[in-house]
Amino acid sequence: EMNTPVTGGNVSLYNETVDAAGSPQSIYPTPVIGMVGLVPDIGQICGQGWQKAGDLIYLLGFSLPTIGASEYLAVIHGLVTGKPPVIDFELERKVQAACRQGIRAGWVKSAHDCAEGGLATALAECCISGQLGAEIDLSWQHQGRFDAVLFGELASCIIVSVSPENRQDWEEYLKTQLGDYWQITGKVSEKSENLRIFDRNKQPAIDVSLETIQQVWSKAIERRL
Repeated sequence: EMNTPVTGGNVSLYNETVDAAGSPQSIYPTPVIGMVGLVPDIGQICGQGWQKAGDLIYLLGFSLPTIGASEYLAVIHGLVTGKPPVIDFELERKVQAACRQGIRAGWVKSAHDCAEGGLATALAECCISGQLGAEIDLSWQHQGRFDAVLFGELASCIIVSVSPENRQDWEEYLKTQLGDYWQITGKVSEKSENLRIFDRNKQPAIDVSLETIQQVWSKAIERRL
């Protein structure tokens, strides 16, 4: 197991900034914790971007998401309300351990959390970082609102990609470590292909080009200004 000592922290409760017109605006209270972890072998690491077309995409620890206190509510609906997801610490520990072991065993080629913006946002970030598209099937997800499935934020969910040749070993390991808390949900596609996310009726809820995703992401600050 990896030790992660806390090196420092800060809680800002009353900070302010100014908007474009010079009017004071409050900044949300922001607790920050600084931590340092040990990586035993620098060769056994991975980033969030897809690595190769044809790799399989899995969700580790995926459960029923919530849109409470989410970026989706704030950005799309202008609402800062609701409760964030309740953390299942035992599931969190198991998901993190399974992901680390998958990386060290050479099975996991990319890994990314779903904490900010939810599943759809995280998948888009994987496409941007890897410069590859993806085909995602969410027809198996039958519970709750579908916008919550796409944009609800989760504490114990990691998106990983795995080579098809490692599928059997990887899935056997997941069954012993996570039980039913994992799901194969798609595959990485070529750069020329879109990010496609299919809904419960197997219809494309999201079908957007990599070029469009890249433009929206890279020019976010420019649009604000």
